[in-house]
Amino acid sequence: FRQQNQNLAALGAGKELHQARAELGVRIEGHRQKLADIAARKVRFEAELNEQRGEETRWTDNVRKATAGRNLVERASAYREAAHELRERAASQMRLKINDLVGDLWLDIMGRRHEFAAMAFNRNWECHLIRKDETKVNWNDVNTSAGQRQVRLLSFYEALRRLALSVPPLVVDTPLGRLDKEVREAVLNKLYLSTEGHQSIILATNADIDPETALFEKMRRRFGLAYTLVHYGRA
Repeated sequence: FRQQNQNLAALGAGKELHQARAELGVRIEGHRQKLADIAARKVRFEAELNEQRGEETRWTDNVRKATAGRNLVERASAYREAAHELRERAASQMRLKINDLVGDLWLDIMGRRHEFAAMAFNRNWECHLIRKDETKVNWNDVNTSAGQRQVRLLSFYEALRRLALSVPPLVVDTPLGRLDKEVREAVLNKLYLSTEGHQSIILATNADIDPETALFEKMRRRFGLAYTLVHYGRA
């Protein structure tokens, strides 16, 4: 009888160990995913660091030349070139910030972080997506639906609003057209229901936001004022 009790205890301990092992396996897989994301970001940061080092070298050469006793006309020309480079550099930095904001918003709203690590725009504002294995693909090759393009455009507007020195009122006309229910909820929560400190005006049809639903009530409480136009029936 004592031996049987010991066997039952051993079986119970083995079951607990098996469950613990399964839980650890799930946690390990989650950590591997995080490591893959960190590796992708590391590659991007290293590329940016190399670009900054190149900029530092060029600026060091420019400073050395500027102090070499050139005449006023030459210096004025150099200053104009430097100003142009500064504008180019500022535009590049702004493009990188827009990359991060638009990419994060689009990946979160569309739920595609399991496919892609980031979004990137080139100097001509052509859009590419970076996969988890760090390969780059053209946007049009993997996103052909109007809904995908609409979410990217809405995310771009939101990125410009967040980066603006002076935030103007945001007016959006039918932002939820062409979007399914889950994506509509994500767009509202990420872009319009969570923003603070600026005025937003959303123009929508009853196909986008039905006045008889809880979603309309949620938005009305968040926005403060709501106006409904009807052709007939209840005013």
